[in-house]
Amino acid sequence: MSFIPSQTFSDSAHQAEIWVVELSEYLHCERNEAYDCLRSVLHALRDSMDLKAMADFSSHLPPLIRGIFYENWQPQRAQPCSDRMDFFASIGRRSVKLNDIGVEQAARNVFKLLDHHLSLPVIKRVKLAMNPSLGTLWPERPQQSNSAA
Repeated sequence: MSFIPSQTFSDSAHQAEIWVVELSEYLHCERNEAYDCLRSVLHALRDSMDLKAMADFSSHLPPLIRGIFYENWQPQRAQPCSDRMDFFASIGRRSVKLNDIGVEQAARNVFKLLDHHLSLPVIKRVKLAMNPSLGTLWPERPQQSNSAA
């Protein structure tokens, strides 16, 4: 019996490209800058989460984005962010292209991208795993009514 992947490499690349293009549109920047932004914010987020939360979160990412998330990961060197400014500094240390965008804008737009592509339960678990001061960086979702119209 042979293994047949459910997704080809080109499918995975296409899915990752969709995310990068969408982020470049949010940020009004070139794709290479959007990629750098995505990588920098994902790495800062990764290093702010415990192992269980990281594994849960990453399992919901497209395969190549998941690879970016884990790229150069060194668990012994991970330092959870103590507050927003520490998180922003962590993003800034990881990027050479965020000068024009700004780290807060980068974080807000990556979180907007994640909010667009991931389910509400996943987002809630990520928010619980993060430093509470970072919660306001996520976009507000409209309140859903529980009553049928």
